[in-house]
Amino acid sequence: MIYNVTKRKEAYAKSLDFFNQEQNFDVLFFGSSHVMNGILPMQLWDNYGIISYNMAQSSSTIAISYYNLKLACKETKPKLIVIDTYRIELDDKLYRKNISNSMHNTFDAYPLSYEKYKAIAELFDGKDIIENEFEYLFNFSLYHARWKELEKDDFSIKNTYGKGASYLVQIAKPNKIINFDNVGIYDKEETVNMEYLRKIIEYCKSNDIEILVTYLPFPANEKEIASSKYVQTICDEYNVNYINFLNIKLINYSIDCKDANSHLNVSGARKVTEYLGKYIMENYNISNQRENKAYSFWYEDYNEYIDLKIDNLEKNKKNLNNYLMLLYGEDDIRYEIKISSTREINEGTTLYELLKNLDNNYSIDDSAFEKNKDKTINITTWDNRTGEEIDKVWF
Repeated sequence: MIYNVTKRKEAYAKSLDFFNQEQNFDVLFFGSSHVMNGILPMQLWDNYGIISYNMAQSSSTIAISYYNLKLACKETKPKLIVIDTYRIELDDKLYRKNISNSMHNTFDAYPLSYEKYKAIAELFDGKDIIENEFEYLFNFSLYHARWKELEKDDFSIKNTYGKGASYLVQIAKPNKIINFDNVGIYDKEETVNMEYLRKIIEYCKSNDIEILVTYLPFPANEKEIASSKYVQTICDEYNVNYINFLNIKLINYSIDCKDANSHLNVSGARKVTEYLGKYIMENYNISNQRENKAYSFWYEDYNEYIDLKIDNLEKNKKNLNNYLMLLYGEDDIRYEIKISSTREINEGTTLYELLKNLDNNYSIDDSAFEKNKDKTINITTWDNRTGEEIDKVWF
């Protein structure tokens, strides 16, 4: 079918494993790119045996997440929904700077249905619905002319191996960190997205689905901190659990951010994921499915995920900061770091923080540099599945 070639593949690649899996997912994650890049379902599987999928989409609002949730629950029956509340202060159903991407990436992969039509109609408040019907319901009209853009990957949908999550491999200095305790609570009328958080909670309660509300960590401004505090008020009304990561000392913003003002890199994502995994297993009736034969194929999927992690190391073997950041929390890749005594490791520097992030798991060994006198850091990695050496890199 011509449309299968010309359509954009982002939404389909991200949700490929979601639609291909016949068994239910126990946990689904919803939110914006903060969630998409900040929660790693494959790590939750490896550490806790949690069967989950990251349904979050870039530039999504809580309103979009509501309809994303309702459509997802037509495909699977989750026991727990985790909804992040970034941009809850936005008084608009749509994030106007990036409507097209957020809508297409959220809805393109869902089959045509009355519920999908209703979602699009309600998100646009019935305005320009004829135009939006064609773009978001029958998007062949949008994609049929992509012939000049076609690449090799357009002829098949490539699995991302992250169960909906994506890796961000970069380190950036954050914006100014504002003291959480110095900011008051949001005190204006409730926004559209606050109302939609209530709808999500009520939907989950009426469908016997447990819910966990979050506000994932990033260098938030005062308005965002104030709004995050108001989320607690809503959650208290409904007696649902809420984790405000802005008030938890978990992230090292000097090395766990991919960019200056929002997204977490892999190191930050692994910290958030581990925290959530432990919290979920202690507070919700979620089973460890690692011994369940119905989910044995997840072991094969996880092997592909390890290959992805090794590939990321290969791509960053010339970038010391990225390479060290990728090693944080690694159980599948063993590593040994040797540093020359001539290399300065000054407190407060990025190198100092990255090594501290690895519990200073390195040794000073000048003998390792006898044949590479122009280098000061050597990192050797091994694949724990086979014990075989992956690489030996020099910086």
